[in-house]
Amino acid sequence: MTTTKWWLVGAMLVIAIVVMAGFTLGISPKLEEVGVARATRTAALAQNEAYELQLAALQREFDGLETVQDELAVLRAAIPEGAALPAFIGQLDAIAGRTSVTVTEFTSADAMPYVPVVPAPDATAPDATEPDTTEPDATVPDATVPDATAPDTDTDGAGSAAPSPLVTAENFIAVPVTISVTGSFDAVLDFLEGLQNGQRLMTVTSFSSGTPSADVPDRVTGQIAGIVYVLLDAS
Repeated sequence: MTTTKWWLVGAMLVIAIVVMAGFTLGISPKLEEVGVARATRTAALAQNEAYELQLAALQREFDGLETVQDELAVLRAAIPEGAALPAFIGQLDAIAGRTSVTVTEFTSADAMPYVPVVPAPDATAPDATEPDTTEPDATVPDATVPDATAPDTDTDGAGSAAPSPLVTAENFIAVPVTISVTGSFDAVLDFLEGLQNGQRLMTVTSFSSGTPSADVPDRVTGQIAGIVYVLLDAS
């Protein structure tokens, strides 16, 4: 083999070494960088999709925030943070004006803490497999006296709802009130209905009306006793 051929072989080896070194030292790391960049881009796209879903959910919640705030305002008017008796008396005057009665007296007693009603299990329930042959005692009426400090939560006749753990004797207060109104009997009943469906939540515990007098046969006096509620610490 001549010297020229040896130089040619040597040059080819050098070129091969340079190519391999260039691939190893230059191109291969770049390919790895490209692979890492693609993986990072894929992960970023997936994360962006998750963020877009979260943003859409937050947008839906924000769109309903105004409705929730309106509902909260109605509930806060029904059960305010304080006694707010002047505002309640204003509502009574408005109901009286609509029903053509006159509020002659309004009094309030000392506030008392709310006592949750915890229904006790009925241990005396008869066995469903055996007929109940016990005769009812005609002298004892079957009635349950509700707790005057707790609003009636039995809305479907299936039993009282479980009390919320957020409502305690420390933050939920009951204020007994009594109201006297005069007007026709139907007007007094209309006032009572308006009172029970008014802006301020009130539980009516008793109602009575006197008999009309001979001088004014179309006018009676209605005595209404009930409870309004206060929820402290609105946060």
